[in-house]
Amino acid sequence: MTTTTKSRSQNILSTPTIDVADVQRAADQVTAILRKTSQDSVVGAVLQQTLRELHSLKQSAEGNIIGPIRVKAA
Repeated sequence: MTTTTKSRSQNILSTPTIDVADVQRAADQVTAILRKTSQDSVVGAVLQQTLRELHSLKQSAEGNIIGPIRVKAA
């Protein structure tokens, strides 16, 4: 049986970062698709929820990173 050892630093995941420009591009694309669908449909509801999630990501990306979470100064 062969075992490999990894250093502890290789096992620690880096904190993911959110690029506001990427979030805005995604929101623009979702908005364009939403305009082509009925807002009363299931697809429209999913796209609207997606826009809310993207908006939330954009707001959190503007906060400061403290440990594994982001906080926005009041």
